[in-house]
Amino acid sequence: MDRDVLRRELRAGLAETRRYLLSHHEPAEYDRCHRLRVGSRTIHLCARCSGVHPGIAVGIVLGTGGWLGGTLGLAAIAVLPIAALVDWTLTAGRPEAGSNRVRTATGLLLGTAYGLGLHRLLLGGDRRVLLIGFGYAAVVAVALWSHRGSPVGS
Repeated sequence: MDRDVLRRELRAGLAETRRYLLSHHEPAEYDRCHRLRVGSRTIHLCARCSGVHPGIAVGIVLGTGGWLGGTLGLAAIAVLPIAALVDWTLTAGRPEAGSNRVRTATGLLLGTAYGLGLHRLLLGGDRRVLLIGFGYAAVVAVALWSHRGSPVGS
């Protein structure tokens, strides 16, 4: 393939997808985003992800500092995501339901569990984290199956 063609295709693809960089939502779901004004532009930042990403850092710091080790850390990894799962289940497909503050707060808990889990799995080799992840994946699969036919958002 010609390099110029490849460059044009790459630029076209990046131009088409750049709006998803900070929010994976379609414009019809921007109610699930925080709106930030930067100059004359409005940037949409996914409300749940705005909690998840800092939460990952918090979880890694907690894991690295040894504050949530042992059984307590494993329990935190198992329990902290529940709030986000419940909120998502109750509000998915219902544009009027939920609040961005709750999405961000539950995202922070979810992200903290992600960070703790990553630290524990990658640096500690604790494979029980994978069992927790598979358990949540099964619950989400059932929730998605029960929501089939209705739009699902976070």
